[in-house]
Amino acid sequence: MKRPILLSLALATALATALAAAACNTRKQGEVIPTFAVAASLRNALPELQEAFRRAPGGGEVVATYGASGELKREVEAGAPIDGVLFAAGAPVDALVEAGLVTAASRKPVATNKLVLVGPRLPEKETPPRFETLPSLPAGSRIAVGDPRTVPVGQYARESLTRLGVWEKIQDRLVFGGDVAATLAYARRGEVTVAIVYSTDLEGIPELTVYEEAKGDFAPHPEVVGGITQASAAKPRAAAFLRFLLSPQGQKILEKHGFGPPPE
Repeated sequence: MKRPILLSLALATALATALAAAACNTRKQGEVIPTFAVAASLRNALPELQEAFRRAPGGGEVVATYGASGELKREVEAGAPIDGVLFAAGAPVDALVEAGLVTAASRKPVATNKLVLVGPRLPEKETPPRFETLPSLPAGSRIAVGDPRTVPVGQYARESLTRLGVWEKIQDRLVFGGDVAATLAYARRGEVTVAIVYSTDLEGIPELTVYEEAKGDFAPHPEVVGGITQASAAKPRAAAFLRFLLSPQGQKILEKHGFGPPPE
């Protein structure tokens, strides 16, 4: 059996560089600016959220460093200067809570997302692939998913395809991305036939289209979950930013970028 291809992005080095740069920018005129470790799936929405929070009463600047949730979790565990987390799944946040690195009281779902199968636009009469038909793709077809070891979108994909009885049948076709942005990039470059990403990732990418949205019994329920690190529990701005994401203004911005409201 062929091993799935793993995207090599020197992720650990890139994260370390990003975190170091963020740390250098966390002081301005003697004021500590909180740094959030943010899942790559939020890369389109977060800049607008940061700007809105900067202008909001009681708000201010917030620094973001992006990556796969699992890799960012490891950075927090290694003692990186992180004040808050926004991950694409609850499990890595829960692991940090259990380890005493994120405060349990701060752990909050802030949005939801949808898992989708995407690819290039097809001729009008051509039937698009579906999750359950992936094993029937033509020989040589490749399927991009996030690396399930560290990337929530890959974990959601594995969960869904396993329920459909498809996961084991497509192992020799899988191409693993180091985060959801890298997974999507495979499809944008035409290096794979389809990719499994979040619906929010299609923002501003007209060359790709959604073939199917995961619905029904096999579908996962992706959540964006935030929390404040134990070391930064006393920093009011970090907690204020998390509250802002749940405010009507924050939720309106998230909705604008395709996210759903947090689960009740």
